[in-house]
Amino acid sequence: MVVFRLIAVIFIVAGLLVLGYDVISSIKLGQGFHALPLSDLWSTIHAGSLEGYRSWVTETIPNPGPSVSESILGFPGFAVFGVIGVLLGLLFQKRSRYDD
Repeated sequence: MVVFRLIAVIFIVAGLLVLGYDVISSIKLGQGFHALPLSDLWSTIHAGSLEGYRSWVTETIPNPGPSVSESILGFPGFAVFGVIGVLLGLLFQKRSRYDD
């Protein structure tokens, strides 16, 4: 249980880091806030693995899978990491013990 809570914290911190990157790059460009999609973030880190993932999804997963995957890759990166972290945190939170 502790391991999953640690993973949840890592995802939340990663989401905050990506949000900070988005804010700093928006300030640097002088425009309004622009959130980086997950696909752009992934291609910034390693573009070859993103193309490999896309080809794997189209070859192995049935028909609605590739379109769902592309829509998830279009979500803001900070939101994807943050939602995964919060859901894991809620799922593996400490339970209170009741002694009767």
